[in-house]
Amino acid sequence: AMKKAGRKAGLELDMAGLAIGSFTPDVECPFFALGVWLGILPASEPCAQAQRLVLHSLFGAMTIGPLITMLLVSLLRWLLRARIEALGLKRPSLLNLYASSALGNLSHVLIDAVHHSYNPLLFPLTAENVMALVPLGDLFLGTVIAYALVLPSSIAILIYEARRGRWLFTRLLFDV
Repeated sequence: AMKKAGRKAGLELDMAGLAIGSFTPDVECPFFALGVWLGILPASEPCAQAQRLVLHSLFGAMTIGPLITMLLVSLLRWLLRARIEALGLKRPSLLNLYASSALGNLSHVLIDAVHHSYNPLLFPLTAENVMALVPLGDLFLGTVIAYALVLPSSIAILIYEARRGRWLFTRLLFDV
């Protein structure tokens, strides 16, 4: 859906950037756990308890997150270069890769915002929790809605793609 919307806006979005970007904000979670374990970060801090701050903010989703995603996508393209060349896929432009990576990161942050108890969306302006996107202020309802949308559509996509044959992982990431 995002890729089609991107086409209408004149961008050829990169599936790998969208997909990997949608997971990138969680890269910070182990670092919070490590910080608490090492005693660097007080366990009582909301960001330490929720294990989210910079990459789970709008700022992080548009700056640091896409840079991390772009590095991961480049590494993945290098690791899968033989398959990518065999499929005749071209490398996306830097603008398209950035836009895809930023949209992937932003989608993660916004989906998290409807069902997690701590969302520092406005960091670095403030680390305070922002609950504005939680439906009716009910985190459980937000979780039910998020899963009701994401789970069936993900299963349908996987079934459809699995029926198309080999190289499922490559086809999903590179939209072949």
